[in-house]
Amino acid sequence: MAGGVRTYPRLPGAAARISLILWAFGYVLVALLASMLGRGSFLLQFLIQTPLLVIALAQVAVIHVLWRRFAARAPMILWPLLALACLTAGAIQSAVDLGLYVWLTRAFFPAWAAWTTIDASRIGFVLILYSWTFCLNATLFWALRSEEAAKAQRRRAAQAEAVAQDARIEALRFQLNPHFLFNTLNAISSLVITHRNAEAEAMTSRLASFLRTSFDTDPKQPISLADELATIESYLDIEGVRFGERLHVTLDCPPDLLSALVPSFILQPLVENAVKYAVAPSRLGATIGVAARQVGGELAICVKDTGRGCAAPSVGGTGVGLRNIRTRLAALYGPAGRLETAARDTGFTATVRLPLHLAIPSPGVG
Repeated sequence: MAGGVRTYPRLPGAAARISLILWAFGYVLVALLASMLGRGSFLLQFLIQTPLLVIALAQVAVIHVLWRRFAARAPMILWPLLALACLTAGAIQSAVDLGLYVWLTRAFFPAWAAWTTIDASRIGFVLILYSWTFCLNATLFWALRSEEAAKAQRRRAAQAEAVAQDARIEALRFQLNPHFLFNTLNAISSLVITHRNAEAEAMTSRLASFLRTSFDTDPKQPISLADELATIESYLDIEGVRFGERLHVTLDCPPDLLSALVPSFILQPLVENAVKYAVAPSRLGATIGVAARQVGGELAICVKDTGRGCAAPSVGGTGVGLRNIRTRLAALYGPAGRLETAARDTGFTATVRLPLHLAIPSPGVG
């Protein structure tokens, strides 16, 4: 609907094809039946039916224009109008049909006289047959319009769903930044208050680099696992300034998996949870390990820590970060994308599983 005016798809091509098939099929059957009854050859009867076919299609075109013009009107106006138009077209077609055969009988085929006799029953039969056929043709117009409108609606729904899906994915990705930014700025503030200015400056510089990477990344496009691990390293560098020797990190990824495609920032909430619940509460700190493995056709990325301070949100998977990951994986991969978590006496483990897809190298890059 635009500017309060309802619009409908035009179907001249489809309407013409369906009308031609309907009427041509009918006249071919008439020609075949007449030839079988001994009223000339099939070719002769087909040639006689051809002008009738042309006239019928011309009237159908008029009905189609009328239907298209009044399609937006109420059904109680549209359908009686179309019925009247079909009845009128049927009367015209009947008159042409009967008149043509009477003329042919008198001019060329006197033997057809008994067959072409015109009486009330014959006129009624031919009128009903033609009127019904025109009504059927108009009903096919309505069916075509309805089908086309349904297809357009499905396309619009699919487009809207795609836009909404992209918006959900983007929103989920950017939910992470304010939370992380708050924690980092709070850490920088603590360093400044305690006069650890050099460390605060280093953390600020690394934060700027990390945010630049974050804002330059399209949240709807996957990135290579190598880039995702580099982003995690940048994040852990920031936290390394804050925790010093209390934070230990191990990264383990086979070279052939570095080109695997993953959602951007999919690992950050897991690493952030490990820092928050394993490293921060412990005076001795903890080790955070990130390992990637291929399991059949899946990519499994495990983030585990050696801490003992795992809080309830991480264990139950009800925290914002874990909910975020599960929602993003479901939106991107359906049941094939999932997050598995397990709390143990020796720490907490979270494993992201998703279909393994390797990035295709650009031509000329080696």
